[in-house]
Amino acid sequence: MNKISGILKYCLPILLLGAILVGGCDRLPGVADPTETPPAVKINEDMSVLAEGHLVPNEFSDLFFPTSGEVIEVLVKEGDQVKEGDTLVRIDGRESYQANLAATQLEQTTAQQQLDELNQMAALATSQAQVAVLAAENAYVDAQEQYDQLDTDAYQDDIDAAHSDMLEAEDDLKTAREEFEKYKDLDDGNADRKNAEEKLTDAQKAYNEAKREYDRLVNALEQAKANMELAQARWDDARREYEARQNGPDPDELALAEARLANADAQLVAAQAALDMLDLVAPYSGTVVEVNVTTGERILPSQIVVKLADFSEWFVETTDLIENEVVNIQPGQTVTIVPDALPDLRLSGRVESISHVYGEHAGDVTYKVRIRLDESDDLLRWGMTVEARFNR
Repeated sequence: MNKISGILKYCLPILLLGAILVGGCDRLPGVADPTETPPAVKINEDMSVLAEGHLVPNEFSDLFFPTSGEVIEVLVKEGDQVKEGDTLVRIDGRESYQANLAATQLEQTTAQQQLDELNQMAALATSQAQVAVLAAENAYVDAQEQYDQLDTDAYQDDIDAAHSDMLEAEDDLKTAREEFEKYKDLDDGNADRKNAEEKLTDAQKAYNEAKREYDRLVNALEQAKANMELAQARWDDARREYEARQNGPDPDELALAEARLANADAQLVAAQAALDMLDLVAPYSGTVVEVNVTTGERILPSQIVVKLADFSEWFVETTDLIENEVVNIQPGQTVTIVPDALPDLRLSGRVESISHVYGEHAGDVTYKVRIRLDESDDLLRWGMTVEARFNR
């Protein structure tokens, strides 16, 4: 009993102290309750949101050729200031492209001239069409008059008489041929044979003359009718042509000329674009920050040749703003920027845009915010890490 009492004597104070610590640990300063959720937003004491970001220029681009070729000229070096449209690098092959461009320019000029002449000659063509109508009308009147002179009862009587003469001559020829058949096997010197042969020859000649006369009369009438019908068709066509030219050039000719010019314009644009691909030009004014080729080097399509940046303005792009933080930020909100490498430098800026597309970083959903700096400093460098304080 004495030994147990001694143990309790020393252990009881320790157990009581442990109970006190367990019951009061939530009140000890600096110790967090594991059941509480820590705040996700990095809120400073003045209720501003803090984020990390990096400095980027106003614009920056990796420039490349869309085609392969040999570098024939490098016109810039790192650090050069260039203007929009300045040529930076050239590659070979321009002779064939220049020849094609010249050919398309000639075609465009020719097509434009054709269209201009077509429009300029519209009035003249209208006058010429009117003259053609009058000439076609006169030709029709003459042809109709000639036909009317033949399309008469008297002329038809002549045709009928000629037809009768031809039939009579045909009967005489038949009789003479039958008579000759009786004597054709006799000697050539036989008088009866010679007489029959002469009659057959005369009958054939008389029939031929009668048939020619009949055919002449019939053909003359048919020819006069055909001439009148042709003159009528030409007159109708001339009137249609004149009517079509009342409102300018012939629609078909105008459409063809306009289509030719449009095609020439498209070919010229394509030829110029093909030639332009041999020159790498600055898409905007800025600074050449990197040149990756030398003269004589063979490059491939999409190979980065020059890096260009516009340092006229600085921006900060954040990398770690999570969803609970970004809801507290609005476009136009003021921001204080402190570069890590320049802790004594304070720069002001404003939120320019908040990305609509999210990313993921370390398990968090993040959004990029772009901040335009209101001021600059000569010590700022592309890519510097900065602290961005979004002011309330």
